[in-house]
Amino acid sequence: MGSLLIGADIGSSALKAVLVDPVAGVLAVAERPYRMHRPHPGWAENDPADWFDAVVAAVNELLATAGIAAAEVAGLCVVGQRDPVVLLDENLRVLTPAIHWTDRRDPAGTAAIFETVGRDRIIDVSGVVPTPGLVLPNLDWTRRHRPDAWRSARHAVQPKDFVLQRLTGVIATDTSSLSRSLINDWRLDDWSGQLCEAAGIPVSILPPVRFGSWEPVGTLTAEAARRLGLPTSTVVAAGGGDDQAATLGSGVLAPGELSLGTGSSLAWRAVTHEPRVDPRGRLCVARHVVPDLHIYEMVAVGSGTMLRWFREAIATVPGGEAPSYESLIAEAAVVAPGADGLLFYPYPHGATLPEDHPSARGAFLGVTAHHRRGHFVRAILEGVAYLYPPLLEILRDRGVRVERLTVIDGEARSATWNQIKADVSGRELRTTAVPEASAVGAAILAGTAAGVFASPDAGARALVSPGPVFTPDPRATARYAGLQAGWARAAAHVFAAFEARG
Repeated sequence: MGSLLIGADIGSSALKAVLVDPVAGVLAVAERPYRMHRPHPGWAENDPADWFDAVVAAVNELLATAGIAAAEVAGLCVVGQRDPVVLLDENLRVLTPAIHWTDRRDPAGTAAIFETVGRDRIIDVSGVVPTPGLVLPNLDWTRRHRPDAWRSARHAVQPKDFVLQRLTGVIATDTSSLSRSLINDWRLDDWSGQLCEAAGIPVSILPPVRFGSWEPVGTLTAEAARRLGLPTSTVVAAGGGDDQAATLGSGVLAPGELSLGTGSSLAWRAVTHEPRVDPRGRLCVARHVVPDLHIYEMVAVGSGTMLRWFREAIATVPGGEAPSYESLIAEAAVVAPGADGLLFYPYPHGATLPEDHPSARGAFLGVTAHHRRGHFVRAILEGVAYLYPPLLEILRDRGVRVERLTVIDGEARSATWNQIKADVSGRELRTTAVPEASAVGAAILAGTAAGVFASPDAGARALVSPGPVFTPDPRATARYAGLQAGWARAAAHVFAAFEARG
């Protein structure tokens, strides 16, 4: 039996996968994009078949790129986004598309189900603030608008558990994937009977919670092994949530440490031994993919898409080629802190942090004829970073003092943006050598399940290598403190303007 490991992460628009050697580290990386379907304004859906097809294609690409024999692979693990839900009938056929967490098709219905179940009760029992796009409102919409599919449904599974069934034939879930569902009991690591009953969701269609994320579910079925090109003896780990896996894959394991990523949203994950529900709903409690740990999650929805939006919608000449992110950030690097008075508010889908303002939208403030493209890019980078001080204050209120930040995913490659974050937050900012943290975390879980690693902690120590470290400049931090305070004062007027607009 070999000792190589494969980890894969089901993201919003692509699957990322890594092939790792427990000693040599990452041998190959693969990425397989898939479509986000938007059949109507405000809708966002995934085709579940795309996820499994992407896993198959990525695994075959990894094996071909590395030039290794399939028998050398000991374990496989898939992690993924937790909010879409796949309904399956008694023959395990997909009944509906999976509603994505950015979907905003039914604000009134979402508000109604939260009112029916009780917002305070949801926060206390699930540990999560009620938010559109999560499992509860997605299932509720399907129940109300697709009654035929609802009557035929025998299983409601999250993305990685859909793939897990295709890999092993087992329908089950792990303790970390329940987090953010709004129908879980975070204290019991199980589905909540009282929340499900109040919402009209039968617990019987939810997968049994049978595993820790690091535990083996089984081995590949003959059909899955054939399609992946792997032996049927390949051990498959239960896996877990993508954010928790990213925290593991960035080596963030101790209380007070924090990982952050700016993918589709700005996502913060702070490790804690003693989680406490925030009655104001500013952060969420989630089970880690590491034994005996939780994480606090904070998500600023959509903030991470703003630089991509600017590149594609504003900086690209019609019919021309989009400028590279590197060139745009290079233009921002020569602009002084504060972007010559240009402010940006990164709220394309409404503000969720540090305060909840659902009617807010993204906005530039203070535009003059003097401002050029680099100013706008700098304002975007700073606007996202200006969220950091209030988020650190929220964690401090929960008893978590964060001394260093670990940045993951593609943004870890941007020295300019990382230095801005370090200066604004006043905290040391670390990166990892391999930015695909969720996929690396999945590989660590695969190694633990297959017996290659004694524990997820041991796997992280073996596989997570440090990248560049960014130290805050005290003078820049002092300057940014004033700039961020001005940004925050103006934010109140921005929110009021959007609320007045209705």
